[in-house]
Amino acid sequence: MVTQITMGGTFANSHISVVNDDNFHRVQSIDPVHLPSVETTCDKNTKTDCVLKSITVSENKYDFLDELDTGFYPVSASEIKTKLNSRQRVQQKAGYEFSDFHEDDEVGNRCAEINQIAIDWGYDHLSKQAKQNYDNFGEKLVVGTDKGPYNEGPLWIWTFMDYTENSDKTQMTV
Repeated sequence: MVTQITMGGTFANSHISVVNDDNFHRVQSIDPVHLPSVETTCDKNTKTDCVLKSITVSENKYDFLDELDTGFYPVSASEIKTKLNSRQRVQQKAGYEFSDFHEDDEVGNRCAEINQIAIDWGYDHLSKQAKQNYDNFGEKLVVGTDKGPYNEGPLWIWTFMDYTENSDKTQMTV
């Protein structure tokens, strides 16, 4: 059996894929409301390619000291808040109508899984020189366990990632 892993979970049918359009807006905006969505559906037994088209909403978080741009503080985002569709919703749109929200979205460390995939993707796409520099001099990110689940708007919007440097010069993200 061929599986495809996405942020929406695993599909047993290799003909189903996801294409996402990420929109950058303030995640706490209420007027206009910016929410994630899945615009298409697939039959879980399809024998031809079927694409789930989804929309997510992201916002970069910057420290207030970034504005000074003195060189003493990082000027990159410390995190990207993202409104995703629940795995249950994506699975239902992929034809798995009996997807269970608790099992798909609350059990496990979903945020940690997503962060690890992002770190791995970034590392895998580094140039040879950048990878060598990171391996030799960079602070390695180690993903910790989720603080949540925070499945309600304000709970996750106002809960920020923590970075703690340990003796190995590794940033622990939680």
